[in-house]
Amino acid sequence: MSPEEIQQIFFAECEESLAAAESGLAACHAGTHDSDTVNAVFRAVHSIKGGAGAFGFAALQAYTHTFETLLSDVREGLVAIEGELVELLLRALDTLADHVEAAREGGDAPSDGALIREMEASMAANAGGSVPAEPVTEPEPAPEPVAETSEGGGDDLDLDALLDDLTAGFEAPAPQAAEAAAPAADDKRWKVHLRPRAGAMRNGSEPLLMLRDIASLGGDCTFCDVSQVPPLDTFDVAQGYLGWTFAMPADVSEDSVRDIFDFIGDDCALAFGEDAEIPAFEVVETAPPPKPEPIAIKPAAEAAPKAAPAPAPAPAKAEAPAPVPAPAAAVSAPVEQAKPAAAEKPAEKAATTASGAPAATAGQSIRIDLFKLDRLIDLVGELVIAQAMLVQRLDNASVTASEELSLLETLTRDIQESAMSIRAQPIASVFSRVPRILRDLAASTGKHVKLDVFGETTELDKTVIERLGEPLTHLIRNAVDHGIESAENRIAAGKPPEGTLTLSAEHRSGRILITISDDGAGINREVVLRKAIEKGIVSPDAQLSAEEIDNLIFAPGFSTAQVVSNISGRGVGMDVVRQNVKDLGGRITIDSTPGKGTSFVLTLPLTLAISDGMIVDVGDQTLVVPLAHVVESLRPGEGDFHGLGSSAQMLNVRGRFIPIISLKTALGASTGAVNPQEGVLIVVDTESAGQAALLVDDICDQRQFVIKSLATNFRSVEGVAGATILGDGRVALIVDVDGLVACALPANERQAA
Repeated sequence: MSPEEIQQIFFAECEESLAAAESGLAACHAGTHDSDTVNAVFRAVHSIKGGAGAFGFAALQAYTHTFETLLSDVREGLVAIEGELVELLLRALDTLADHVEAAREGGDAPSDGALIREMEASMAANAGGSVPAEPVTEPEPAPEPVAETSEGGGDDLDLDALLDDLTAGFEAPAPQAAEAAAPAADDKRWKVHLRPRAGAMRNGSEPLLMLRDIASLGGDCTFCDVSQVPPLDTFDVAQGYLGWTFAMPADVSEDSVRDIFDFIGDDCALAFGEDAEIPAFEVVETAPPPKPEPIAIKPAAEAAPKAAPAPAPAPAKAEAPAPVPAPAAAVSAPVEQAKPAAAEKPAEKAATTASGAPAATAGQSIRIDLFKLDRLIDLVGELVIAQAMLVQRLDNASVTASEELSLLETLTRDIQESAMSIRAQPIASVFSRVPRILRDLAASTGKHVKLDVFGETTELDKTVIERLGEPLTHLIRNAVDHGIESAENRIAAGKPPEGTLTLSAEHRSGRILITISDDGAGINREVVLRKAIEKGIVSPDAQLSAEEIDNLIFAPGFSTAQVVSNISGRGVGMDVVRQNVKDLGGRITIDSTPGKGTSFVLTLPLTLAISDGMIVDVGDQTLVVPLAHVVESLRPGEGDFHGLGSSAQMLNVRGRFIPIISLKTALGASTGAVNPQEGVLIVVDTESAGQAALLVDDICDQRQFVIKSLATNFRSVEGVAGATILGDGRVALIVDVDGLVACALPANERQAA
């Protein structure tokens, strides 16, 4: 694995750590936290710090060190978790996220000096006035390379000078000076002994930084063991030759010291107490041993006979002496450690199933590149198209293979559902960004907003989630800036001074509904209409319904803001929201009540790849109606439909009248049925207009279809959601049921429906 790939894994883990820390701090803000919550936040920040040091992100590491120190005080009870401190920790986490993003993109680190001083002040104010140790800044420069000597003169190199560099700042004091300087309080100090093993350097860790962390806790280095350092000509940079003893203050817990080494786990040997000693030096062979048989994954009954034969010879490449010992140690260390582990834990070999397979560990997961998942979805889509072509070919050839086709269809659907479930993620990953947005808006607008979230576990396709962030951010900023009133105006209106923003998500009929609601003043339709007339968006004599006025806020260039700010006022945002939602194959609707608030409802598909549809004929055209909208289909009799006005017709469905829409007329087809008795009516359900009946010539089939973007390959067409490839190779348009019904019916008919 290349360093770039390892670094990408680090940044992925940073995202997980940031999410875990934000979840924990949200619980602290709500007052529902406990010690485990604080520990989880500390571990998340500590993990980011360890990785930052390993990859040389000095600014990120220095900032995280201060953040971690404050969290350590909180965890040990030196600092109380209260309102102001939680707000400080939330702001610190926001800046940490900016640091991670800057490290990922290679940009300049955010300005954090004021925040670091604020965190240090919080530590000093709550710890009896003692200012904590300075945070780690730039890593100390590496020692100057030792000059090369004449051939064979490796023993003449100045080893003492090199050891002085390695142990700088950690030398043991002279015995007489130590005895003279030791106060009586030193009797209460306790000792920790440590020696990094070879594995501590293998993953890019820097043990010297961890020693500094111990010093920042008040630890004093009393002894550095250099007895195991060999001559330079046999020196192996991957070995753990040095060991240290630190005297720790009585108020520092053993867990605090252990937490420093969490990042490298057992790759650093620790011992505690006066009677303990620095752990012994363990030699790790630099030459790679023969490749062992993979007995660790065999059943216990089969592993024994295969352990006896001589091991297989090493690869030819490994037989030659390695010029650099570090890579060899990196390979050999896991092998050497695996042997005693297998010997010490024989019970693990017996943890197999009755069939002889190893027992699976609950909750196992692996990281997969998103490109590979996208490729898998594309291949599943091609499989669906190939299946449709096979069915079409067999039908044309009059070949009967119903059982085989049914099995193929079942397997294809199972593969498709499994692939989709891999990409499905809870929408909580989008909702989790909202608290930070609200905190930023509170700082810039002075409006404090309470957030209520429902349905955050609702799952949808990762692609939809990724493209949902921008429109959701626009809607939230718009709700706080325009919708929710100031505290004074809310109190005057009989409302609590703090506004409420509600986010909810739910599945409904194969779609997902996301609602963003506020309890503000609602849309001022008089102001909206006046602004639209001033900007020439509508004519002065236009007669618009309340719904049509509300939708004017989506017009390009429209804004009711009095002052241009970094939040709003430039007339961009809401039109981008609607376009982004349309690009996702969805719709956005508004429900506003003056004085009570506004709700934006986003109706989105669960996935952008594969769906189920009803294939219909309209004249010489073949169309696809998404099955998620279909309620029923029927052939009406003479008394089932009635005229309304000069051209409109209504269908009587069990005593309820719904409008009839001819797809021939709505889509501008050259031929097709216009009389309900000449075709088939498909009753569909929409979000904005209720139910309607679509008139088509005939229903051909019902099957899965692969959604292809029409806007990407051609351009957006009103009433069309995309295209797909049929089994005979033809391209069929996918009907945008919501958009088509909304355009085909006047506003008064939609309200009546």
